[in-house]
Amino acid sequence: MAKDDNINTSYERHYAERTSQRVYPTEFVVRTFMARYPGLNLPKPPVGARVLDVAFGDGRNTAFLAERGYTVSGIEITQGIVDQGTQRMAALGHDVDLRVGRNSAMPYPDAEFDCIVACACIYYCDEGQTMSDNLAEYARVMKPGAYLVTSVADAQSYIFNGAKRLDDGSFTIANDPYNNRVGYRLHAFATPEELTGYFSPYFTDFSIGHSNNDYYGVNERLFWVVCRKR
Repeated sequence: MAKDDNINTSYERHYAERTSQRVYPTEFVVRTFMARYPGLNLPKPPVGARVLDVAFGDGRNTAFLAERGYTVSGIEITQGIVDQGTQRMAALGHDVDLRVGRNSAMPYPDAEFDCIVACACIYYCDEGQTMSDNLAEYARVMKPGAYLVTSVADAQSYIFNGAKRLDDGSFTIANDPYNNRVGYRLHAFATPEELTGYFSPYFTDFSIGHSNNDYYGVNERLFWVVCRKR
């Protein structure tokens, strides 16, 4: 079984186990869209704006974005996850467009979206792909001047313990307490400057935050990133 197939299967099983549970939006997404901070530059999208939720998972942010009045689309890596998400959104009364897609292969035309939300997913690299390929695909489906709201892995985060660093800046994961990503490649950054330099061919006007959370022994570190398509 290919590494991409492994992660497809593990995540479909992971979300299937959560279909009967209530879910809540990710805190950084809520804060980014609803709060004001001195270092945050994000003109709030107007009602009706087209927003893409990449790797929507259990739909926690999909529902939040729909409740904000946006026209919401979303992609996930298997039809099974898409079916689960479609059923959950219908039960919540949300009319959203969910499809199968990947970071580097999105089933939408050029310049489709006013905003993309990519929570803890943009740095997942499929076999033969790099994070630069992901960024190019994100930029392709965004309108000129559209905004990207994303969280990006810090190289000191727990998931990189024992991981093998590769020449392109990605890591082959060796240990995962959630048993979803062993053998898969994730890209990570050590500093905000490294991150903005990598993103800069496609994006500009960066707002960057950082989290360092110890969830009872799982030390998760992420950069919060808001930027505008060039």
